[in-house]
Amino acid sequence: MEEQQSATLLGQLLLASGAVTPEELRSALHRQQGGVLRVGEFLIGMGALAPRQLERALQTQARLRGSPGQPRPFVLVVEDDLEVCALIDDVLTGAGYRVGVAQNEAEAVAALLASDAVLPSLIVLDLGLPRYGGVELLTMLRKSEPTRELPVVVLTGHPEKESAIRERGLEISEFLAKPVPLPRLVEVVETALREAEAVVAPVPS
Repeated sequence: MEEQQSATLLGQLLLASGAVTPEELRSALHRQQGGVLRVGEFLIGMGALAPRQLERALQTQARLRGSPGQPRPFVLVVEDDLEVCALIDDVLTGAGYRVGVAQNEAEAVAALLASDAVLPSLIVLDLGLPRYGGVELLTMLRKSEPTRELPVVVLTGHPEKESAIRERGLEISEFLAKPVPLPRLVEVVETALREAEAVVAPVPS
């Protein structure tokens, strides 16, 4: 099972980097006899991947999966696309985070504002939500005391909506237009959490 998950994550990294096409990756996964390296060896053999590219992908994969002792902040992903949810969940879980998913505005509000809710450390927010949209949800979160200061990373297929966020003066950690390379998403989440921790950390006397 671990090898299968590793092969899946490696494939996602390779596709995101543009190192292989979906057809090449499907062929490699279909023919593999076991293990991530077999996938890489097959791709190298067919000329679709250079050895150095495989090495970089494996290094990135190891970083994404994190270390056993790594703290596990809670990240809430608000995204209505099931495939995108699964991808983000897999990548962030592999990076050492606990991940919760809300697929619409109502689920997000319930997850964030219920009386017994455990607030996330960060929200990854899609703007193309089905009912009111991510901008309206972000507006509501910034008006609510429990969620006013939560770091939010916007991930959207509608880059033109950045202006609506800026015009309303809504604070976000980063605005990312889809498709986003997976290492970049992890990097942005890590940076946003570090910056949030720096703001709340007590100043040494």
